[in-house]
Amino acid sequence: MKLVENTIVVARNDRIRRSLYSGAALVLLVLIFFPRPYLARAKIVPQDTSASAASTTSLLGALGSGSQSIGSLLTGGRPSNDLYLIIGRSDTVASDVIRKLGLVGDGRQFASERKAKLWLEKKVDVHLLLGGVMEIETKLYDPEQARRLTSAYADAISANLARFGRQIIANKQKIVQRRFENANERVARAEANLNRFRRANSLAAPEQQLGAALAQRATLQAQVQAKQVELQTLSEFRGPESAELAALRSDIAGLQAQIARTTTPATGIAEPNVARLTAIDLRYLSLFRDVRFQQSIYDVYQRSREQVEVEELAAESASYIQIIDPANIVPERQYNIWAMAAFGFVVLLALFTEWYAPATGLFRSRRRVTVQEATA
Repeated sequence: MKLVENTIVVARNDRIRRSLYSGAALVLLVLIFFPRPYLARAKIVPQDTSASAASTTSLLGALGSGSQSIGSLLTGGRPSNDLYLIIGRSDTVASDVIRKLGLVGDGRQFASERKAKLWLEKKVDVHLLLGGVMEIETKLYDPEQARRLTSAYADAISANLARFGRQIIANKQKIVQRRFENANERVARAEANLNRFRRANSLAAPEQQLGAALAQRATLQAQVQAKQVELQTLSEFRGPESAELAALRSDIAGLQAQIARTTTPATGIAEPNVARLTAIDLRYLSLFRDVRFQQSIYDVYQRSREQVEVEELAAESASYIQIIDPANIVPERQYNIWAMAAFGFVVLLALFTEWYAPATGLFRSRRRVTVQEATA
């Protein structure tokens, strides 16, 4: 209670109160500039983890069509800038910085990792600029420590982005490997079905067999038409008993018999006829189409497998960040923000108690209090 009473007495004394205001303002004014803080800053651009995939996809485009589309499906969209910011502010990055600089331990700056992380949250700021640029700022009284801490943050962010990229590649590799094995099995099964069908129908190459049979039938029909024209011409000059006319009629009958045999589905010793090929054509086309489809899927996953392997090799040496500005000390003079805030508070408090309150009658002036006490 005595301390409170003494404080009230001091607060009512105009000279002491104003001296305290002036002294506090002068001390805080000096603390704004001293000790001098230093700001270390680094600007980096996180690289897209699928950048190597894009270049590899362009390279694989020379191997055949479809690599661009499958590459787009596998690489996915570019991770958002917010994801990079989350990684930059993650607990893993802070732990990596603490281990690299040796901030925790016996005889070190901090006794526990928790205190070190709380200190880093206050001293280091990671934020995004326009264009996806990530800026790292560290404000300390030791310029060399500030620069080392900023550089360590940039290295830790790069390492975590690389770890994130390798995880994506591992997931893609697992998916592609499974699909590649499945596609290989389906190709073998489709080819086996087609080979069995060819052997059952004595077809070495059904499309060629069909083309040859159709050409043979067209030849027979052309010969029949030619014989009929010849028969019609000779009949105008020869009689019904002519041996030449009989021979032409016999040839025409033989050719028509051959054409008639081709219209009935049958399989000979060497190969099926045209009608038989027409009957099995739909089944053949279905099997052949399935083989081509499975082979195309197999080729796609084979290119994708090669692409992922190249990405894995590229990820081993990738930095995953592009440094725009390395860690450096900002040349502009920095100030102690907390001292500026305290200085502003003291000034506002002095204006309130010394000018605003008496002018508005909020506080009774010392003279009025003295007059009232004297009259009492």
